[in-house]
Amino acid sequence: MVMHFAITALIYILLLVLTYEAIILNNSSTDKSIEIITLSFNRAYTILLFGLLIVYGMVKHPYTDFDHQTTSFLILGSKFISLLTLGGSFILLYRKSCKNFR
Repeated sequence: MVMHFAITALIYILLLVLTYEAIILNNSSTDKSIEIITLSFNRAYTILLFGLLIVYGMVKHPYTDFDHQTTSFLILGSKFISLLTLGGSFILLYRKSCKNFR
Protein backbone atom coordinates (compact mmCIF):
# COMPACT_ATOMS: atom_id res chain seq x y z
CA MET A 1 0.00 0.00 0.00
CA VAL A 2 2.89 2.34 0.71
CA MET A 3 4.18 1.77 -2.82
CA HIS A 4 0.90 3.13 -4.24
CA PHE A 5 1.27 6.33 -2.21
CA ALA A 6 4.88 6.73 -3.31
CA ILE A 7 3.99 6.33 -6.97
CA THR A 8 1.04 8.72 -6.60
CA ALA A 9 3.28 11.35 -4.99
CA LEU A 10 5.88 10.88 -7.70
CA ILE A 11 3.28 11.38 -10.44
CA TYR A 12 1.91 14.47 -8.68
CA ILE A 13 5.37 16.03 -8.44
CA LEU A 14 6.02 15.11 -12.08
CA LEU A 15 2.83 16.93 -13.11
CA LEU A 16 3.86 20.00 -11.11
CA VAL A 17 7.30 20.08 -12.71
CA LEU A 18 5.93 19.61 -16.22
CA THR A 19 3.36 22.36 -15.63
CA TYR A 20 6.15 24.69 -14.56
CA GLU A 21 8.00 23.68 -17.74
CA ALA A 22 4.99 24.69 -19.83
CA ILE A 23 4.85 28.03 -18.01
CA ILE A 24 8.53 28.62 -18.78
CA LEU A 25 7.98 27.70 -22.41
CA ASN A 26 5.10 30.14 -22.75
CA ASN A 27 6.52 33.09 -20.79
CA SER A 28 10.06 33.41 -22.11
CA SER A 29 11.52 33.66 -25.59
CA THR A 30 11.70 30.47 -27.60
CA ASP A 31 15.48 30.22 -27.76
CA LYS A 32 15.98 30.92 -24.07
CA SER A 33 13.20 28.55 -22.96
CA ILE A 34 14.53 25.71 -25.14
CA GLU A 35 18.00 26.29 -23.69
CA ILE A 36 16.64 26.20 -20.12
CA ILE A 37 14.59 23.06 -20.76
CA THR A 38 17.43 21.23 -22.52
CA LEU A 39 19.95 22.02 -19.81
CA SER A 40 17.51 21.05 -17.05
CA PHE A 41 16.64 17.72 -18.65
CA ASN A 42 20.32 16.94 -19.24
CA ARG A 43 21.05 17.54 -15.55
CA ALA A 44 18.07 15.43 -14.48
CA TYR A 45 19.02 12.55 -16.78
CA THR A 46 22.58 12.63 -15.46
CA ILE A 47 21.38 12.47 -11.86
CA LEU A 48 18.95 9.67 -12.75
CA LEU A 49 21.70 7.68 -14.47
CA PHE A 50 24.05 7.97 -11.51
CA GLY A 51 21.25 7.12 -9.08
CA LEU A 52 20.28 4.01 -11.02
CA LEU A 53 23.94 2.97 -11.26
CA ILE A 54 24.27 3.30 -7.49
CA VAL A 55 21.10 1.25 -6.95
CA TYR A 56 22.33 -1.38 -9.41
CA GLY A 57 25.69 -1.53 -7.64
CA MET A 58 23.98 -1.93 -4.27
CA VAL A 59 21.70 -4.70 -5.54
CA LYS A 60 24.51 -6.62 -7.25
CA HIS A 61 26.90 -6.30 -4.31
CA PRO A 62 27.34 -9.79 -2.86
CA TYR A 63 27.10 -8.75 0.81
CA THR A 64 23.83 -6.84 0.57
CA ASP A 65 20.52 -8.63 0.53
CA PHE A 66 17.65 -6.52 -0.77
CA ASP A 67 14.17 -7.80 -1.46
CA HIS A 68 12.03 -6.59 -4.35
CA GLN A 69 10.22 -3.95 -2.31
CA THR A 70 13.42 -2.32 -1.06
CA THR A 71 14.84 -2.30 -4.57
CA SER A 72 11.63 -0.72 -5.87
CA PHE A 73 11.80 2.01 -3.22
CA LEU A 74 15.44 2.70 -4.10
CA ILE A 75 14.54 3.06 -7.78
CA LEU A 76 11.62 5.36 -6.91
CA GLY A 77 13.96 7.36 -4.66
CA SER A 78 16.43 7.88 -7.48
CA LYS A 79 13.57 8.98 -9.75
CA PHE A 80 12.35 11.36 -7.02
CA ILE A 81 15.82 12.92 -6.69
CA SER A 82 15.93 13.29 -10.48
CA LEU A 83 12.56 15.07 -10.46
CA LEU A 84 13.73 17.42 -7.71
CA THR A 85 16.82 18.16 -9.77
CA LEU A 86 14.66 18.85 -12.82
CA GLY A 87 12.34 21.20 -10.93
CA GLY A 88 15.20 22.95 -9.16
CA SER A 89 17.05 23.44 -12.42
CA PHE A 90 13.95 24.91 -14.03
CA ILE A 91 13.49 27.37 -11.17
CA LEU A 92 17.13 28.42 -10.88
CA LEU A 93 17.80 28.76 -14.60
CA TYR A 94 14.54 30.62 -15.21
CA ARG A 95 15.27 33.10 -12.42
CA LYS A 96 18.82 33.51 -13.67
CA SER A 97 17.61 34.22 -17.21
CA CYS A 98 15.01 36.70 -15.92
CA LYS A 99 17.68 38.60 -13.97
CA ASN A 100 19.91 38.76 -17.02
CA PHE A 101 16.98 39.89 -19.16
CA ARG A 102 16.09 42.86 -16.95
